[in-house]
Amino acid sequence: MTKGPSFLLFGVDILWRLRRDQLGYYRELQARFGDRVRLRLGPYRNWLLFSPADVEAVLTIHAGSFIRFEPMMRVLGQWNGNSLLVSEGTRWQVRRRQVLPAFARSRMTGYGARIVTHAAALSQDWDAAADEGEVTVDTDRTMATLALRIALDVLFDSPTDHRLSEISDAVAVLSEVAFRESMAPWKLSRWWPFGPLAGKLSAIRTMDNLVRSIVQIRMQHPQDDRGDLLSTLVASKDEPDAIRDEVMTLLIAGHETTGAALAWAGELLARHPVELAAVVAEMDRELGRNRATAADLGRLPLLRAVIEELLRLFPPAYALFTRQATRRIDLDGITIRKGDLVQLVPFITHRDPRWFDDPEAFRPARFIGTAAHPPYAYFPFGAGPRVCIGQNFGLIELMLVLATLLQDWTPLPPAAAAMPEAKFSLRPRGGVQQRWRRRIPPAV
Repeated sequence: MTKGPSFLLFGVDILWRLRRDQLGYYRELQARFGDRVRLRLGPYRNWLLFSPADVEAVLTIHAGSFIRFEPMMRVLGQWNGNSLLVSEGTRWQVRRRQVLPAFARSRMTGYGARIVTHAAALSQDWDAAADEGEVTVDTDRTMATLALRIALDVLFDSPTDHRLSEISDAVAVLSEVAFRESMAPWKLSRWWPFGPLAGKLSAIRTMDNLVRSIVQIRMQHPQDDRGDLLSTLVASKDEPDAIRDEVMTLLIAGHETTGAALAWAGELLARHPVELAAVVAEMDRELGRNRATAADLGRLPLLRAVIEELLRLFPPAYALFTRQATRRIDLDGITIRKGDLVQLVPFITHRDPRWFDDPEAFRPARFIGTAAHPPYAYFPFGAGPRVCIGQNFGLIELMLVLATLLQDWTPLPPAAAAMPEAKFSLRPRGGVQQRWRRRIPPAV
């Protein structure tokens, strides 16, 4: 039952709490004040809304009455330009129509083959490094690197391994900048040449030079379809700057969230051997020793349930981008005024015992068959018109990578359970130092 809106005064203490323990602070606010919490943040009234009914109202019913908070979009726009992620209104509608063909079902078979190739190559690398059938890795870092390799291939069909470390470092800087600047009450001048800002500008130059150079080369032959995302964007005959913006967004945001989810998958399955054994048995039964393809995934419902459950517990997008109301909206007992901010937090809603039985437990079976939870109690990719455009691709990538690695390797429990850390995405704090054991000897 909702206790009603509460009003907390703005202060440095709020920003400090959000930066220090954002997830814990959200939990505390919901426990104290219910599903609707009203904060004063400087000149803004900010609403934290946790109930599925309010999630549906904001993301679907009244979606046209909200825009993404412009100061936050300015932060991301420093390197994403005016991409689909940042744009609003008519421009957003045009951009979405132009990007959507890149995620058409007909292209998923080709994308899936690239994904499996990279996951199988990682398995071979582990074979080369294994000692008595085991390899020890930081699963978080390893999966982030794998997701970046996949993103570069699926996006560009371009050999970039010689620059992988440089690109990875630049993306890590920009992810940290996105979190830090979006949480800061002010920002330094763009031209301040020292400290963190110097690193940011260097990272932006690195990524901009990479993406622009590849886009310019490919636009010289727009008729060539290499089976990658860039081919579809070039075929749209859009302006080079617009294509550059979309590629930059897909590269950074896409691999960041996928890498985080794969890290949690390895950690969760290792700590839940019954669920791990069940999903491996399903793969052995349906695939044998054949590598999975995108067409096979419909025969692996438990594997998909594992992915959906880990996205419930540890959604990489743990809090959706803040929305700002463009007009007054009445939501069943509260009034959101024009200019008010609204924050939706999947991490909190996904763990509410009203919607999920034993919500802290890892139970993939809850996603088998008819869902017992309300539709908008689960929204790891958002919902409504601005649902993540790469949702289906992301699920396919997660399933194919996990299927490929679990055919060959068994994740073993880390020394301690990983703790979530709210940065630009939800990552395991300090990484996941973990052993993986060979299941089946590699083919000679």
